[in-house]
Amino acid sequence: MDIRKILFEIKNSCLRRLALVLFIAVLANPNAFALDPMGPSTTEMREGEFEIGIDYSKSTMEIELNNGDWTEWLDNVFTGAGEAQTFKIDDFEMSKIYANIGFGIWDNCELFLRLGTVKTEFGDSIWEAGENFDSDTNISFCIGSRATFYEDGDFKMGRLIQVSWANMDGDLKAPQWADADPIDLDLMEILITVGPTYKFSERASIYGGPFLHFIDGDITDHFSETTEDGNLASEYSWDIDESSNFGGYIGINVEIALNTFVNAEYIYSSGADAVGLSINCRF
Repeated sequence: MDIRKILFEIKNSCLRRLALVLFIAVLANPNAFALDPMGPSTTEMREGEFEIGIDYSKSTMEIELNNGDWTEWLDNVFTGAGEAQTFKIDDFEMSKIYANIGFGIWDNCELFLRLGTVKTEFGDSIWEAGENFDSDTNISFCIGSRATFYEDGDFKMGRLIQVSWANMDGDLKAPQWADADPIDLDLMEILITVGPTYKFSERASIYGGPFLHFIDGDITDHFSETTEDGNLASEYSWDIDESSNFGGYIGINVEIALNTFVNAEYIYSSGADAVGLSINCRF
């Protein structure tokens, strides 16, 4: 009986079970932070290697709407304009599914692209009238790079930069409203992190570090109703900012099958907690 072989199989079985448990936790978690999965900040591919995979996230965060303004028309005739109130949306939810592809341009530098869909929801924040926003399924994409700048045995240091964009539209509805308000929402997120990766076994490594997260975007609410004086239409617009842009994360990378890897990570900031997951195949 080969004891080493038995122990090796037990270890691999445990790693696969861990990856499955973390995957279920991601799908079930309703309060994840609105960040795309990050993965290690160090490179995992060599020059010329490709990687394809799937990313999933369901997220909630708090965003600030400021620098608002409104404009009003009656029967297409301008009637007034002014500043709109600044406020927060504390239940801004996004669900994303990405297909991703990565490429090792050098042994210490990778590029990646994610393309997928996003849905957004929030409620009772703009007018506090029991309204709820539910977007259509829209396109989202992300580009980024990671690079290793120090390596010593099983220990590496690197940096990750990624930028994502999404344009979302949908309807803001309330039970007592005759018609819904069309909403247009544009969002760009920038994430920068520098941190270590440590390979603690043949098939698994741990990674993490601090990160900076920036949001830039805008949201527009289009309102119209028929009154005794005619057709009244207005447009309210705000800039979008995140309530917090600094945090930290820790994750584990597990090879669950030949050249098939799972990244499962925990993310923390003063705004929220999160888990994230990616499944990738390398060739």
